[in-house]
Amino acid sequence: MSMIISLGSNIGDCQLNLKRAKWILSSRYELIAKSSIYTSKAVDNTNQPDFLNQLLEFEMPSECPDEIMRTMLSIEEILGRVRLIEKGPRTIDLDVIFLGTQRIKTDMIEVPHPRWSERSFIIYPLKELPFFEKLSGQFSVPSEISNTAQVVS
Repeated sequence: MSMIISLGSNIGDCQLNLKRAKWILSSRYELIAKSSIYTSKAVDNTNQPDFLNQLLEFEMPSECPDEIMRTMLSIEEILGRVRLIEKGPRTIDLDVIFLGTQRIKTDMIEVPHPRWSERSFIIYPLKELPFFEKLSGQFSVPSEISNTAQVVS
């Protein structure tokens, strides 16, 4: 089983922000694969710069889901994320998209991420990862998505 993490950035050197996040995450978890980097428009608060997004696949950690979420929030803080505007511009945004095929909901985290299937910047890179085959057998993956992400690299 794998853990799928989404990285997003739309402030500062976004490529470098993604690279730094990947480096920190890879120092804590065992990286299996990474997707291409995609660009996409913001979907909730649309009055902000476009995002760069990437998905990373890691070996399933032994930590509990809440501890994983605390780790994501800590890394965001280390990388300069400041939450001034809800769903606003950010140096880095880390979301736990999947923890294997588990369905979990706590006060801190919900997996699968509740809006994963509505986001092209999640669906498109997810299809690049080895774990996609397993996920597509367990979850309904939409064939059409209204927002469109494009590969950058």
